[in-house]
Amino acid sequence: MQTSNSMKRRKAVTLTNLEGAALGVLTRMGAATSYALAREFAASASEFWSGSAGAIYPLMRRLASRKLLRASAANTRGRRRATTYAITATGRAALRCWLMDAERASGLGFDPLRTRLIFDHLITPAERKQLLRQVLRRYEMLRSGVLDEADAYTAGLLSSWLDTRCSWIEGALAKPRSRPARIAHAKAPP
Repeated sequence: MQTSNSMKRRKAVTLTNLEGAALGVLTRMGAATSYALAREFAASASEFWSGSAGAIYPLMRRLASRKLLRASAANTRGRRRATTYAITATGRAALRCWLMDAERASGLGFDPLRTRLIFDHLITPAERKQLLRQVLRRYEMLRSGVLDEADAYTAGLLSSWLDTRCSWIEGALAKPRSRPARIAHAKAPP
């Protein structure tokens, strides 16, 4: 016989990172339209969280169809009919599961710098240094701009992340990258 916990795990809704982030933002905002959520994502310091209407509007409808959000007509002044979304109890449970998923939270995930550095053997050492210096300057600019607008907790997290990332880049600039060995490919049999 199945236990209550195993049945709950099987019934648990698996969220993508974008879905989890959207539910988290909606929980913080309260009820909101797709437009308001898209603006919130567009204001994010992360390029990964795209606020495009092409991503957010279908996402909201999909979450509502899965009963993770409740949709209701919003009062609007313009001609367009807006829909307001609010998180449901099922949505809060799914959000909590997503938040507590240590396996996926510890994944390396999307990281544009790391993705590029996998291939840094394809550029010269001077180009690698140039890239790392430019990224370091952008992180320093980001630190001064974003942290001023964030709440204290978020600012602390971003500051810590940026400090660690800048320290790593400074270390990478101090030592040359060793070139990966060429892989010898065996010839196919005749």
